[in-house]
Amino acid sequence: MQHMRTQSMTWTKAFSIIFLCMVFTTGCRGYAFTETPITDGFHAKLPAPYTRAVVWGGRPDTVQSVSTWLLKRGVLVVDQTKVLQAAADQKVSLSGYQYIETDVLRMAKSVGARLVVFTNADVGSWEAVNWSSGLPHGQRVYSATIALRAVDVNTGEIEWSGKAQSTERFGNLEEGIGLLACHALATSWGLRNPGSVAPESVCPPGSGVMVVQGGATKSQSPATGQANPNATHPTNY
Repeated sequence: MQHMRTQSMTWTKAFSIIFLCMVFTTGCRGYAFTETPITDGFHAKLPAPYTRAVVWGGRPDTVQSVSTWLLKRGVLVVDQTKVLQAAADQKVSLSGYQYIETDVLRMAKSVGARLVVFTNADVGSWEAVNWSSGLPHGQRVYSATIALRAVDVNTGEIEWSGKAQSTERFGNLEEGIGLLACHALATSWGLRNPGSVAPESVCPPGSGVMVVQGGATKSQSPATGQANPNATHPTNY
């Protein structure tokens, strides 16, 4: 009897130790977007103030984030609905994810735009275990890569291009898309260097927009977390 009681206490202590280890090692894991994404980008020419541009893509959150950033930089963004109306008037199909880029360029030119910024978002999602409250609970988390290209409607030349890839899973999809779009744009415009290090004042977490550059840089490392990567497959938009 004494042996059984001792064995039970041993298992209880072992479970407690394992639980505390999990809490202290992953207990603060709330899947907030805190790591600087890995980026790449270039520009051959940047738009002058008041350049008219169309932001085109299948994900409204990506289009909105890129449009907001460009508006803050002095670019005049023509709404997608105006381009779609022009396409409908000329019986050109631009709906859905299957469209011909030359048709988008032609329709954008018809509404007075000089640039089309094509956006593409590759988003994956998982069902993860969140320990931020000290007790496990399920949470949908994401990883994403955003790629952007600014194309001249007259020449078809790419004037600038940027890409940003998350290095950790994040729980707020809207905020994550906004930050990735910001870093992709900031890199393509030369406001931060390509790679995984950027000034803290460029695209701070929680803002989704770029602010005045400056401040210290810090190294970032990939985060870890418990998740089931087989839950869903990434999708391209």
